[in-house]
Amino acid sequence: MDLPPAIREDHNPLAFEGPLAFLRWTTYSCPHCQGVFRRDFWPYNVRLGSGERMSKKCGKVFDDGSREWPDLAASRKLRYFLPPGIQALTGAGLFCVIFTLIIAPRDVVNFQTGSILVAVFLSPVLVWCLLRLPFVLRSVHRFKDEHGVHQRISGGI
Repeated sequence: MDLPPAIREDHNPLAFEGPLAFLRWTTYSCPHCQGVFRRDFWPYNVRLGSGERMSKKCGKVFDDGSREWPDLAASRKLRYFLPPGIQALTGAGLFCVIFTLIIAPRDVVNFQTGSILVAVFLSPVLVWCLLRLPFVLRSVHRFKDEHGVHQRISGGI
């Protein structure tokens, strides 16, 4: 893709203000007219799409940074399914499970109780992944359709 990349600008107005230091965002804008098209509150958020975007302000096409699922590296695929917020929720849940199993009386703790606790605390992660799955399947479908068109145009099929 030979399109100019979107301009990424990080904003951190309260960098040294204790707990408010997490109040930050990233804006993405058109490289031609600087029209903002997206704001993210997680750094390096993974977006699925063709990567091409037309500016609403100037009408020129540029690379918005999104990629289709088959084009993503394994680490970015994992980050798509487990973004930082979900990672924190998972870590907190597993900490609670381990802490609960450690302090519980030995006659109460068994494999079934441990399994139920793990399932309860990991269920939000499972729900999140199930909600993200249709977007992945749609991205794979778009990728196959796009490459099928390119092969038919070049005489490959």
